[in-house]
Amino acid sequence: MYKKNGGKLKSLFAAIVAVLLMNASGFSQYKLEYKASGSTPLHYKAHTTFETTQSMMGQSAKMSVVSDQTISMSSKKSGSELVYLIKIDSSENVAVMPNGDTTRSSSPALGKLKETRIRPDGDEISSKWLDTAFADTRAGEMKDYGSFFFKLPAKQVGKGSTWNQEKLDTVGTPGADGSIVINTNTGYKFVDEEKFGGTSCARIDFTGKVELQGTTTAHGMAVAIKGNGTIAGSALFDYTNGRVMKINGSSNQDITMSSSGNNPISVPMNQKTAYDLLLVR
Repeated sequence: MYKKNGGKLKSLFAAIVAVLLMNASGFSQYKLEYKASGSTPLHYKAHTTFETTQSMMGQSAKMSVVSDQTISMSSKKSGSELVYLIKIDSSENVAVMPNGDTTRSSSPALGKLKETRIRPDGDEISSKWLDTAFADTRAGEMKDYGSFFFKLPAKQVGKGSTWNQEKLDTVGTPGADGSIVINTNTGYKFVDEEKFGGTSCARIDFTGKVELQGTTTAHGMAVAIKGNGTIAGSALFDYTNGRVMKINGSSNQDITMSSSGNNPISVPMNQKTAYDLLLVR
């Protein structure tokens, strides 16, 4: 009897010591999940730079676009899902064309509402424009809004924890018939805890690989699209209120567009994107 109870006491003592050691070393565990903000909208600033270098017949052409937007987002809980209404409130795009000309424009999505449904761990259930007439003209656009909802782990995590997400998206090609399948494999790591504007956050770093393949049309010809690339960045996640505070990320992709037939062509290009997302209120 003593040996039996003694074994239990040793196990209990070991568990207590483990808990004390974790607390003494500052080791904390958190359940990271998105939470609805209710009727109070969140307001973000987004800054994106997009650069494309295209090569053809021994010559290269470069085009760049710098985009600044303010975005508002409200959310509510619906059963086990979270429903977000996302809207671009202001937008300015500055494009520098290969010939050096500069153009200014705003997003065609300005003022339009998009509904995105996710699970608390960030998995997207559905995403659609509420203006159906507008939706028909913008196939495949605004996939960058997924950056609000990167994957969160199912279990409690702390400093040093890692997790992965493999995601398959099929998007349309705006202005042309066709679709592109995008396969993204991303690894995440809870690097540390940080204060941001007085709010305690988890700093989450991420790196990943992207593969894409699809078809579109150009000048009446069927064009095949194939490419691969990398993504990397860092995010601050408010684990108390369940929201993204800040994201800095980048991507680098090599893509080839090719057609067959009597006059086959192959056009390689490189696309680089850098984006910053910041919660302002």
